[in-house]
Amino acid sequence: MDESASVERIARDAYGKIVAIVARSCRDLHAAEDAVADSLAKALQIWPRDGVPANPEAWLVTAARRRLVDLQRRDARRKEVGDFDRLLAADPADLSIPDERLQLLFTCAHPAIDPAARTPLVLRAVLGLDLERIASALLVSP
Repeated sequence: MDESASVERIARDAYGKIVAIVARSCRDLHAAEDAVADSLAKALQIWPRDGVPANPEAWLVTAARRRLVDLQRRDARRKEVGDFDRLLAADPADLSIPDERLQLLFTCAHPAIDPAARTPLVLRAVLGLDLERIASALLVSP
């Protein structure tokens, strides 16, 4: 049987089943339909070259899920770049930068941290002192 005919037969017979499986995992019917359509298009490219896989439905589900993951990564990356571009374009006077030093101080003073390391850690992390200055102030070697 011709690989294109295999894709067509599977699309006709199992499309709903594949969309349901993908939609259940992503909870978005529209995205699932798009991903399944992309996986069918990919099958039309790959199967004539490599042959029809042993379990074509599983292949299509896996390809659709991978497509969704790729889209999520792309969207996350686009959001990161958009946020960065927004920060670059903003007037520095309009940017409010929260002061998180108090939280950092409490983190450095956490009981799980060795008491002997807390003071140097606070001086380094919160105040930004270099190790030589801290060692000099505490009368120890760096």
